[in-house]
Amino acid sequence: MKKKLLYGPVTSRRLGLSLGIDAVPYKVCTLDCIYCQIGRTEKTTVERRDFGCADAIFTELASRLEDGLRADHITIGGSGEPTLNTEIGKIISGIRRMTDIPVAVLTNSTLLWDPVVQTALMNANVVLPSLDAADEHTFRRINRPHPDISFQRTVEGLVSFSGGFGGSVLLEVFLVDPLNTSERHLEKLKSLAERIGCDKIHLNTAVRPPAEGFVRPLEREALEAAARRIGDNAEVIAEFRDEKGSSRQAEKTLSESDLIGMLRRRPCTAADIAAGLGVEESAAQALAARLAADGRLEIRESGSETYYLSPVQSL
Repeated sequence: MKKKLLYGPVTSRRLGLSLGIDAVPYKVCTLDCIYCQIGRTEKTTVERRDFGCADAIFTELASRLEDGLRADHITIGGSGEPTLNTEIGKIISGIRRMTDIPVAVLTNSTLLWDPVVQTALMNANVVLPSLDAADEHTFRRINRPHPDISFQRTVEGLVSFSGGFGGSVLLEVFLVDPLNTSERHLEKLKSLAERIGCDKIHLNTAVRPPAEGFVRPLEREALEAAARRIGDNAEVIAEFRDEKGSSRQAEKTLSESDLIGMLRRRPCTAADIAAGLGVEESAAQALAARLAADGRLEIRESGSETYYLSPVQSL
């Protein structure tokens, strides 16, 4: 069966109801972040390539639009670093011609120094870059970049891009205790965010199972304290269990392809699946458990939560 490049829509605290687009193959990335919810990057890369997926994306999107797609954003991201795709500008512009739904791009910021990448992203409505460290040492400990990537050039790229971009820039900072959570480091992150000039700073932590078992998440109270220290435009976006809402639609049927498509991009609990795909939690639990029993999904415990994820070999 041909891989779907669109998934969701899923609920997002930052973007509302978001239809996701995979712009690169699984784990084609410049980084090997210790907290990544979809696992390790076996071989990082800085080589931008044409993955030949733009036309397939347009075909899938046209079908979804004909079916009456409801979404607050169409988000280019998925299971790798989307700016590695040399077609990303074509993808953004093509989507903008097809629909008035705003286009968002998730990026780890490492290629924003490149003027070609900057130009390719200029037609997006929202760009959500990330910056998890305030110095080279912490950057290498948390993000484990390709050898050709430097912290300084990443920051300079963020500053340059943000200064020329006409849309919204929502900076994500992923906090990993104790690597980047000291008062001194948070103050340095605050200074960098001010220099970048982003519209919002979004604080996240490892609520879902991370790539490395030693990663320690922050509690909600610590995240809120960090947000206060960083500034008025900082807010917590981590989705704790008791905050998850539901967009259940009683008449909607959960399909295997929708469920697996969602789990290919991030591990989810049954409650996550229900909220993201608009179905009863009992239906999500039943289908996920059946697919896990058949060996088509994996189960991983994190804290008090049970997460389902799609094995790499099934991608």
